[in-house]
Amino acid sequence: MSEQINRVELLKRLVMAKPAVFTQTYIPILSHFMFDGDSVTAYNDITAITIPCDVGDFQGCLPAELLIKTLNSMTTESVSMLRHDGYVLITSGKSKIKIPVLQSADFPFSFGKVSTKITGAFQLNKERLKGLQKCLINVGTDSAHPAAMGVTLDPFYSDTEAALYSTDNVTISRFVYETDDDQHDPLIMPSFFCNQLVVLANGSDVSVEIHAGALLAVFADGAMLFTKTIPDLEPMNFANVIKKYLGTKVVNTYDIPKEFNQSVERALLVQSSEGFKSTSVTVEDNKLFLETISKSGEARDEMSYSGEDVKFKIDPSRVKRILPITSRISLLPDVLLLTDDNQDFIHLIAHCSS
Repeated sequence: MSEQINRVELLKRLVMAKPAVFTQTYIPILSHFMFDGDSVTAYNDITAITIPCDVGDFQGCLPAELLIKTLNSMTTESVSMLRHDGYVLITSGKSKIKIPVLQSADFPFSFGKVSTKITGAFQLNKERLKGLQKCLINVGTDSAHPAAMGVTLDPFYSDTEAALYSTDNVTISRFVYETDDDQHDPLIMPSFFCNQLVVLANGSDVSVEIHAGALLAVFADGAMLFTKTIPDLEPMNFANVIKKYLGTKVVNTYDIPKEFNQSVERALLVQSSEGFKSTSVTVEDNKLFLETISKSGEARDEMSYSGEDVKFKIDPSRVKRILPITSRISLLPDVLLLTDDNQDFIHLIAHCSS
């Protein structure tokens, strides 16, 4: 009699590993989950995810999509998985289905084979993971600029602080946090890896090891996340770029006017059919004016603002996406600056061309 497996719990763990399943079919083994008796692993030739998983003594590789759909089609609380030559028999009550199985030895990845040469390490706690998640809002997607397709960790921000940076070549985010981690070279964490860090950590601390050409994250529940990195890819000098726009002086910021969010929404509403979006921003005599004109209509708003007089154009869609996580604003001659209350997180948006 084969051991009974909790169907819902198994599905939950497969869904956690699924983002690393290869979506193409020309390397069949990579579209499979690999079970080793203690965990389930998925690998797409760049990233691997392993999740602790109780499937009794079953070992082997099963097609990921078919397995998930099979378990979703069943309604019993538990199922059994019995391996035979060339297939596994999954039983749910009186229902049975055969799924082809491949050998675990054929799976091309094992966390045990990751290089043991660690060149550095760092910790991400709940606060740092939230900062990482904020930086992910504006990660670049242009493969012509691979250095922007991730979040850069700079451990040298100050003697006691590190910084996370991201950019899409129009906006820049920075999150600063205190740390006593050993310092290491700045590194670029690919965006997929960063997203999975946040999801798999689920608010718990995570340890990240830096290997030659790879990163390995180890989570509190025993899950692991691996990714290859692009060799010889130099991180951007974010500190110098931010200094160029903000200078060395402390920049005054102000509470975001309560009318500002709705004004941005109206600007986007009248430009809903426009490919290129642009809103005129004018500060004059302690008043902030936003004006948007398009083929679909016009929107004009006025509100109080205490900053210096300035005039420029901005893409309101880039402003809208960052407003939910910021509370203060500064309208500067070259950029629009948004921050949280204590400025641990800052976000710069470049002006549009006139």
